[in-house]
Amino acid sequence: MGTTIQFLHASHGDCIFLRHEKDGKVFNLLIDGGPAETFGQLNGYAKPLRLLLEELRANEEFIDLAVITHVDDDHIGGVLAAMSFDDYLPSLVKEFWFNSFELISSAIEQTSDSKYEVAGIAGNDTKTSITQGVTLEEKLNKLNWYKQAIHNEVPPITRSGLEFTILSPSIKTLRRLGKTWEREYPPADKETAKSESDHKFPFSHFLSEDSFRPDRSIPNGSSIAFILKIDDMTLLLLADSYASTVERKLKSLGYSPAKPLECSIVKISHHGSKGNTSQKLLSLIASKKYVISTDGSIFGHPDKRTIARIMSAHENNHVYFNYESVLKGIILPEDDAYSERLHICQDKMVL
Repeated sequence: MGTTIQFLHASHGDCIFLRHEKDGKVFNLLIDGGPAETFGQLNGYAKPLRLLLEELRANEEFIDLAVITHVDDDHIGGVLAAMSFDDYLPSLVKEFWFNSFELISSAIEQTSDSKYEVAGIAGNDTKTSITQGVTLEEKLNKLNWYKQAIHNEVPPITRSGLEFTILSPSIKTLRRLGKTWEREYPPADKETAKSESDHKFPFSHFLSEDSFRPDRSIPNGSSIAFILKIDDMTLLLLADSYASTVERKLKSLGYSPAKPLECSIVKISHHGSKGNTSQKLLSLIASKKYVISTDGSIFGHPDKRTIARIMSAHENNHVYFNYESVLKGIILPEDDAYSERLHICQDKMVL
């Protein structure tokens, strides 16, 4: 009996696996698959997602629910790779959640005609979020796909005693995605973003003055983020969601700085980007464990400013990273006072 969560090595993306066992019954939850290299190739060196799926198959277990939070490559790429082989996701997953263009259109009462055609596809040789989303939609049509749009106006959803309260996306952000889906950043932009990392500054640099500039990425705003309640535990899993969307939903649920949402663990949005974790959002949450998933190879994530916000929000909270190299790259000699609150995730974190 017990619950464990793994933040797999998924390069600059997310791939999260939760296992809950109670009274001899097991519920397995997979959230995203990282970029394609998280699964790898069948004839090559086995990568984390492939190893996980092979372990489940060897133990004759299944994935009860797979949530693909949004269409960005660093979340959907590994899923698509693992969907290409029948022995992996197609045969192991009992239910999929994914907001396709068809479901988005239905949720916002739009018809899928030329008025709402997707923009931004540059050609067959260009990997874009939308082309991957269309490919996944085609594959899911043949499997057990929950064909209802997931958004924060639907009531809590229960699966095997686990309760999912959807915080993101909102109907508004789904509407934006339904009209135009952004392409992936070109390599030059990724390199530029990496060079603008704020890791050279000590934590004290961020504590005196801090203004929040929100993320505007349309796919990120469409992320499926939720509160997951398992018995007496509460998890907050934020994908790449907007801080403002999550803030509004938490407030509507009755949470406030005086009565924050108490969590066993929080998966921070968008790999620790400063545009997705605001001071206001952190004031609505109380947790001792905050996790950031990324190897730091793209966009300079995580932003050190985000980590400073987390540690200054409450005393004695701790930040965990799924790559040791990221932690080592953040801490400066001037940061000794904070280093004891920064950790590496265990392979399987026991909740």
